[in-house]
Amino acid sequence: MRRMKRGAFGGCLAVLGLVAGLGGCTLSERAETVYLQQHRASTALTETIVLAEEADPKLADSLYDTEAALDDACAALREASYRQMGGEAIDADLKLAIVDSLDGCAAKTHEVEQMLWRIDPETARYFLRSPGLRSPDLAAVNTQP
Repeated sequence: MRRMKRGAFGGCLAVLGLVAGLGGCTLSERAETVYLQQHRASTALTETIVLAEEADPKLADSLYDTEAALDDACAALREASYRQMGGEAIDADLKLAIVDSLDGCAAKTHEVEQMLWRIDPETARYFLRSPGLRSPDLAAVNTQP
């Protein structure tokens, strides 16, 4: 995919395969990065829920709400992933939905990552410290012992 310099709107925009860059990133690269981050955060959150169900049911209920909020924020990106894995095309409407929700998905993912580091550092360390995939915003947190 052709990289373009940052445009006047300053964001990634895709319509029918046309891509405007954000600091040299293409929409597909940004979407892939956000998808990987939210997938790791979702996996860590699921593990934390399992551990909390017996130890702290109220915490588990709160974590289920957090999981639902993450799922809602990243619904378009997940739908695109499911379609792509199933060999289906990603239509223009879904591309627009991804563009509209990508920043919200990234922000919610970051929020979940921070919460996981606070309440379950061991699980966060295991799932969120993947080399080369770690959220750049969490670099300082991830270096904690």
